[in-house]
Amino acid sequence: MISALTNHLFQSTLFAIAAGLLTLAFRKNQAKVRYWLWLSASLKFLIPFSLLIGIGNRIEWTPAAQKLATEVAGPAISFTVEQISDPFAQAVRQTPSTSGHTDWFPVVTLVVWSCGFLAIALIRSSAWLRIRDAVRASQPATIPAAVEVRLSQGLVEPGVVGLFRPILLLPEGILVRLTPSQLEAVLAHELCHIRRRDNLSAALHMMVEAMFWFHPLVWWIGARLVAERERACDEEVLRLGNQASVYADAILHVCKLYLESPLACVSGVAGSDIRRRIEAIMSNRGVQGLSRAKKFLLVGAGMFALAGPLMTGIVMGLSHAPAARAQSTAQQSPTAPTPKFDAASIKPCLPGDGPGRGGKGDMGANSNPPDGLGGYFRASPGRLDVTCAGLLTLIGVAYVDNGNPLLNNPGMHEAEQIQGIPKWALVPRYTIHAETEDPVANGPTQPTPGQGPGPAERLLYGPILQGLLEERFQLKIRRVQEQAPMYALTVAKNGPKLKPLEDGDCIPDGPPRWPAGGKPRCGWVGWPTSGPNRTLLGGGITLQRLATSLSQFVLDRNVIDRTGISGSFLIRLEYAPDENTPCKGPASRCVADPNTDIPPGATIFAAIEQQLGLKLEPIKGPKEHIVIDHVEPPSAN
Repeated sequence: MISALTNHLFQSTLFAIAAGLLTLAFRKNQAKVRYWLWLSASLKFLIPFSLLIGIGNRIEWTPAAQKLATEVAGPAISFTVEQISDPFAQAVRQTPSTSGHTDWFPVVTLVVWSCGFLAIALIRSSAWLRIRDAVRASQPATIPAAVEVRLSQGLVEPGVVGLFRPILLLPEGILVRLTPSQLEAVLAHELCHIRRRDNLSAALHMMVEAMFWFHPLVWWIGARLVAERERACDEEVLRLGNQASVYADAILHVCKLYLESPLACVSGVAGSDIRRRIEAIMSNRGVQGLSRAKKFLLVGAGMFALAGPLMTGIVMGLSHAPAARAQSTAQQSPTAPTPKFDAASIKPCLPGDGPGRGGKGDMGANSNPPDGLGGYFRASPGRLDVTCAGLLTLIGVAYVDNGNPLLNNPGMHEAEQIQGIPKWALVPRYTIHAETEDPVANGPTQPTPGQGPGPAERLLYGPILQGLLEERFQLKIRRVQEQAPMYALTVAKNGPKLKPLEDGDCIPDGPPRWPAGGKPRCGWVGWPTSGPNRTLLGGGITLQRLATSLSQFVLDRNVIDRTGISGSFLIRLEYAPDENTPCKGPASRCVADPNTDIPPGATIFAAIEQQLGLKLEPIKGPKEHIVIDHVEPPSAN
């Protein structure tokens, strides 16, 4: 949240500076042009660019456009626009936490902001109550005008009160203190405020001031808005044919006799720098019309302000569209009818249940995984045996591990990928024995070396188990995509520090480990502890596999490989755990050794750059998860 607010303030500040520079180009033109520029700078504080980026990211594209994204708006361009849209996220994420102070920072910030907000709200409310009391005590005036005119007994200058149904409030005695021509000029000024709806725009900026009271630029914009709106009405009064000297005398009389309104959303006649206004009125220099070049400049600036973040979202969406579309196409492709189990038994897990077909052991009594998780799966030709599996694990095995992988969500735990499970379904675990005559499922179920599970095992664990869950548990799920924070794995400034895999560096059929002083199994990944530190080890893995392993075992979000480096490498990464690296494995693999001489290492961000020559850059992208819409206890056998 701190990162998002910082980015929004940074973007709004740059936008306001750009608007201020534009006002210099239009300093000899009508004041209303400069007023609208300053008003756009104010409203930008209420409209984050991320809103437009999100709209652009949701635009659907044709295959031709997706191909263009791959060739033209590829990872480099997408990564660049993501960095522009979120420049401070990396700094915020990498700020070290010491003695728990970081945990208190958001709370202290919220308290300080709330105090400032409430103080401004009380001041504005008090001023508004005074204006409201003056309106209630006022009397109707017999002055012909396009709006209701009332006379007040107070000493507040003439002003327009109200946002949507304005009232022109005049102080008693002004009818005799000003000449008819002076009064006519003052009324023309106030009616100009009404036509421009200056009270409404002033109220919007007052909201900006209350929300961003800590930002000096917000108050500077407020002063410029008042100055330009008064100049704009002065120009309109003179354009209507009122004499400059009469109008200037009227303003000076009002300033001598009455107090300025305490609220910017009660438009008066005496606001802004009176001296400069009088000088401008008396000089009565004609303002320049907008040339064709300046019109193009205004239109171009407006289109850039709106289209810039929109196009950023489009480029980000295009860069992810091919993968999302490929997955969607795979899900929607017509397939043959899914085979089902011919017979299936589903029973609650009981003490004495054991793994596999024989039912020996005591998995039900001795295993204690988190609610909804855990279970032992065994496939044999035409048969699936599941021992003491939670519903989350069953869904994860059937729909994720052996179904369609989730887009950018390779979480290690099912709870990170599956949402909406009812509380009752988290407690029970089930033992399942099921058989099928399907010829593919009756094929060999032993994994092929180097290729993973064979067709029979994938069918039993995937589509056939899906059918069992949908039939017996009445399971209904859907896949949902949303924009989520992620990391891009990129090459650091000084280049990669990777050890390419050479012949003999790993053992193809060795045990799944990396023994001390020995060689790892090819393709193996582990994450043991090392004193107070954790490690991530890879025995001949690609950087894509490294990114996936960082997502599953190390970091709190998904990692996308954008290094552009191919090949396999021996990876040794040691880092000190912090709030960005939650323990994702068994607790025994995450507990630091208190009796060690090994010093604490660098945080994960610094360690990756120092040890591997790579870098983690915060980005946003589409992330998919499963939502359970309906599930029931299993029907009877």
